[in-house]
Amino acid sequence: MKYKKILLLFLSLWGFGCLTANSPSAVDVPPNYSKEASWAFLPQAQPPAKPVDVFYVYPTIFGGNGAEIMDISNADLRSKANVQIRINAGVFTDEANLYAPYYRQASIELLWLSPSEGDKLLSTGYQDVSSAFEYYMQHFNKGRPFILAGFSQGSMALLNLMEQKFDNPAWRKQLVAAYLIGYSVTEEDLQKYPWLKMAQGETDTGVIVSYNTQLPGYGYSYVLKEGAKGINPVSWKTDSSVAPAKEHKGAVIFDIVTGEKKEEVPNLSNVWLEKETGALAVEVDAEKYNASQSVFAPGILHMYDYMFFYNNLKDNVKKRVQHFK
Repeated sequence: MKYKKILLLFLSLWGFGCLTANSPSAVDVPPNYSKEASWAFLPQAQPPAKPVDVFYVYPTIFGGNGAEIMDISNADLRSKANVQIRINAGVFTDEANLYAPYYRQASIELLWLSPSEGDKLLSTGYQDVSSAFEYYMQHFNKGRPFILAGFSQGSMALLNLMEQKFDNPAWRKQLVAAYLIGYSVTEEDLQKYPWLKMAQGETDTGVIVSYNTQLPGYGYSYVLKEGAKGINPVSWKTDSSVAPAKEHKGAVIFDIVTGEKKEEVPNLSNVWLEKETGALAVEVDAEKYNASQSVFAPGILHMYDYMFFYNNLKDNVKKRVQHFK
């Protein structure tokens, strides 16, 4: 009951609401990615204007009424997905053409609170993302370099995609970088899938950029796992040295319901990777940036993973594209 009450608070905070349960027919049929309706965003111009693409997968936007998967035909959910894509994908769209599929993601309860519900439902979102990416590569990509980008559950799906499909050297050769933010890539993952490479600096390519933002000393969470490997998005170092606030290029804070920009915050905070947990620690006003969410403690600043480092990420995307060969 405690988690149920917290879950309702979370849904209210994010503007999800409690939707009626999906009928089986609404969610059992995989999206057809040859149809424009299965894509949240596709470039309007053909051929696309930019020489690089970004394949972006949105975070969890579906609360549901229990352990369910998202009905991508639901207009309200499609709108919420679009808002999250506009907020976060803006990091990439100065440099890259945006491709963003709808996918049948897991509800919050299925994802975090009901792990016993089974792998079949949990894997539905991954199967959609995998199908969308394969369609993108076969029909849209035309040999261009690409960026993979996700947030939270979107990063989970993309990590799974890289684990299962990126033993393909041709795909790896086209990868500028994978921004798998708000989820963990662990040492165990790297050992099991040796083609996964973590970023070691600000200009290496074919690598994974990952981190999870918290107040100092908050330990592990559902997204920060033991053995997590990360990088500091201000200094672009992987050690625990502190990047001073003067080097922070600026946070961009959005309204998570409407997608409207609320404010820019230059020189937000000192930033460092905690040695023991690998968490990305920041020093911010916890009341102003209240990120208390369902299964997360208030000091887990998950919802700000992109927003806090928005300008640093934009700058980094430009540099990695420029250094891609």
